[in-house]
Amino acid sequence: MWPLLFLLLEASTPHQAALLAYKQHKFADAAAQFSEALKSERPGTAEYQESVLFLGQSLFLESKYADAIPWLEKATAGSSLPEAEYMLGNACILTQQSDRAVSAFARLFQVSPDSAAAHLTTARMMMYKDLDTEAAKQALLALDIDHRIPEAHFLLGEVAIYQGDFEGGIDELKKEIAVNPGFAMAHYRLGDAYGRLERWDEAMAPLERSVWLNPNYSAPFILLGKGYLRRKEFANAEGVLRHALLLDPQNASAHYILGQTLMQEDKRDDAKKEFDRWRALKGND
Repeated sequence: MWPLLFLLLEASTPHQAALLAYKQHKFADAAAQFSEALKSERPGTAEYQESVLFLGQSLFLESKYADAIPWLEKATAGSSLPEAEYMLGNACILTQQSDRAVSAFARLFQVSPDSAAAHLTTARMMMYKDLDTEAAKQALLALDIDHRIPEAHFLLGEVAIYQGDFEGGIDELKKEIAVNPGFAMAHYRLGDAYGRLERWDEAMAPLERSVWLNPNYSAPFILLGKGYLRRKEFANAEGVLRHALLLDPQNASAHYILGQTLMQEDKRDDAKKEFDRWRALKGND
């Protein structure tokens, strides 16, 4: 009885009923009830501001992005509300309103909306939504403003590789390294691009630079192992692959390539263990 009475008391006003629905993750109900509550709430009051914010967030969480945008914009006007600004930026991305997305992410990351950083940050957010072509456009806008901004060419290289243009990706990654030589991921992705083209002699140097810059990331070690295997340098392949597995013991690809390497070294029992481990991990996947 007491829990029921508590819920009834908590939901005694339209605003409280809307809050309760929001807390229970009933976002469609919450949106409807916040809309109703706003009809009787005075602009500028704490309740009104809360209703505006949670209405925008409820609509966003219901994937009603276009409807969410005006409420999220109203909620964030003159206020620092990182979660709401993040939702607003993504709602603008998902409704193909790039300029509004740039403004939202500029506020979120505290940069000028007409800066290279604002465009590049928006580009990165677009990549997370698999909008690679739109992301590339934003990266190019960033480069128009600042041709030496770090990671813009890297993002363009990622887009090119994702779209199967490995030569274009290599060109962009080389440009990134020219302005940002200490960026380990650029060296790694360059080695990866060469590897996909089976140009292992060219892949090895950037992969080595990548592991020197970031010795705690397993992926370039695995590619180095694959490159050494292709070049029939089996002892080197075994060494880097075992190191990769110290960093990432559950990596199925590393176990498989190590198994191939051990077979070439005529270490059949050890190779079988690696292939068994690979099958077990693939089964888990």
